[in-house]
Amino acid sequence: MNPIACMLVEDQTIFLQLLSGMLRTMPGIEIVATAGTVADAKAIIADRGDDRSIDLLILDLGLPDGDGRDVLEAAAARYPDLDCIVLSAAASEFHAPEPLLDRVRAVVDKTQAYQHLQAEISEIRRLRGHADTGLDPAAIASLRPRELVVFRLIGQGLTSAAISASLGISRHTVETHRKNIVHKLRVSGAELVRVATLHNHTALP
Repeated sequence: MNPIACMLVEDQTIFLQLLSGMLRTMPGIEIVATAGTVADAKAIIADRGDDRSIDLLILDLGLPDGDGRDVLEAAAARYPDLDCIVLSAAASEFHAPEPLLDRVRAVVDKTQAYQHLQAEISEIRRLRGHADTGLDPAAIASLRPRELVVFRLIGQGLTSAAISASLGISRHTVETHRKNIVHKLRVSGAELVRVATLHNHTALP
């Protein structure tokens, strides 16, 4: 199955880098374009053409040269299957134009973007048929209770240090659990965050 082609439109460079890094941990997502202004985003959409679709638009409304809604309108006109997640510093006040209501899957407050985006993107992936982690259910079942807790916390984006503090155990113990999880699930250390993130938003045992 082809990956979901994602375009990020965000003018704050550091925030854009954080979002890009998070998305790269999620399976089935490919970042195909980024932009920091309305003009750049609309130019990318026009240049890509109909044969290089954008499936998911993650869009900041407050852009330096205009309103992000103009980007959404341009993308929706070009790509009939487009999904959009809106980022806003005032999410509760956002109102999508009536013709574009069915394209906006979620409105996420920028101050809570990291916590909420993973869940929203995973739901979009599920609806598009990308929800399978590829993990053997028997392998998940083989995890000890504490290993399963650590696995779920990894999927929430917590570092070993944060997991250590959350569970009141040493970082060395967390690292031991991670090694055991990698061995039992037969994934690499680099793949662990990816599969844990997806598994958190699918059917948990």
